[in-house]
Amino acid sequence: MGWNGRWTIGGTVLVAALPLAGCGGKGADSGFLGGGGSLDDSSGGGDSGGAGDGGAADSGDTGELPPLQQACATGEDGETTQVEGIRLSAEVTWSLSFDEEAAAAGYADCAYSRTFEGEQVLDSDFLCPECDLIVRGTAVMTEGADCYEAVFGSVEEERVEWWGVGADGTLYRTGRDQGRLGDLTVLETLSGDGTSVPVGWDSTYDLDSGGTMTLAATGSLAWWTDPDLLLDDPWAPRAEPYACGWECEDPGDLELDYTLAVGDVVPNVRLRDACGEQVDLWDFYGSWLVLDSSQSDCGPCRSMAEAEPEFVNRMRAQGIPVRVITLMGNGISDSWSTPSEELVAEWIDTYGLTDPVLADRGYATALFPDFIEATTGESYGFPVWLIVDPEMRLVMGNVGYSSWDAMEAVILDGVEARRRR
Repeated sequence: MGWNGRWTIGGTVLVAALPLAGCGGKGADSGFLGGGGSLDDSSGGGDSGGAGDGGAADSGDTGELPPLQQACATGEDGETTQVEGIRLSAEVTWSLSFDEEAAAAGYADCAYSRTFEGEQVLDSDFLCPECDLIVRGTAVMTEGADCYEAVFGSVEEERVEWWGVGADGTLYRTGRDQGRLGDLTVLETLSGDGTSVPVGWDSTYDLDSGGTMTLAATGSLAWWTDPDLLLDDPWAPRAEPYACGWECEDPGDLELDYTLAVGDVVPNVRLRDACGEQVDLWDFYGSWLVLDSSQSDCGPCRSMAEAEPEFVNRMRAQGIPVRVITLMGNGISDSWSTPSEELVAEWIDTYGLTDPVLADRGYATALFPDFIEATTGESYGFPVWLIVDPEMRLVMGNVGYSSWDAMEAVILDGVEARRRR
């Protein structure tokens, strides 16, 4: 994969030209753990499973920042609060019809049905920033399994799905656990009190064997508040300092927005670390960050991890506070899923990492692709990395890895620009 880029930071233009290797459609060489595959994040309209969050340190206007922020000494004030959650249920039938060319290839009109029961999720807004309501639950195939199998292949009689509803009534859905939700249709009538409302959408697909298939989905759904479903505040105060010794520098006045754009604050998220605790990304405010979205079976990801300690030590030796925060997926073919504690621990031990390795749960795969493709023109792959300044503002990002030189140059240029203020 070739790449040429120009970055402008603080009025200084930095030009780089270097080859970057990345993992895309296939797993790279022999896997560390997991299997190969491709990252496919299509819309939620079909039904084959695709889918479519302490005081601050000095922000360093002079550039004089400590090599590393101090670890938390205390927890946070306050108590965990609970809210009454929402349940959503739906019944949908998908009717498939084929044109003459598709029929000649052996396809026949048919239908299948599913039910869905789900509970509200409060800590995954990044999967559907447009949604006012997000639910995760179980979809059950009730009729037409033979129809589904003939068109889409193997049948999952039960699978995890996510549904969402926007303030304007737009309905979102994905058949991939922790995948980004895609928009389906706009509801003409809203529920909220348990009343069933009609739902329907349709779409047309070109078949590889020739001809087209028209999918028409019709059914009903309802949602309501359940006083017995009590959900913890996902941003509840942390009772104790981080067991892994991380800093807690969130200044408390950053605005949460799930749009990725150069110069904007990177969205916060809470992800599990190697000590089994939920860690806030914004707690690393005050340091230069490299957010590294990696997969265990990606060769360039492994090369990047292997060279990470040398890069971090080199930057800190220059008095520059740098954190590499690895957002670890579950392998290229399952990149949106949360890796096990064992996989995270083995990754840390194998490469001798001392910076946070966090178990991602769809954050990077939901938010990074559009930004990377829009700003670099590259197809999404792994590793993907973003550079974030000490005020949590996004500087730039790219896909692939050959060395840490490009990232070091961007950070050094940014440090120099801050010193000239």
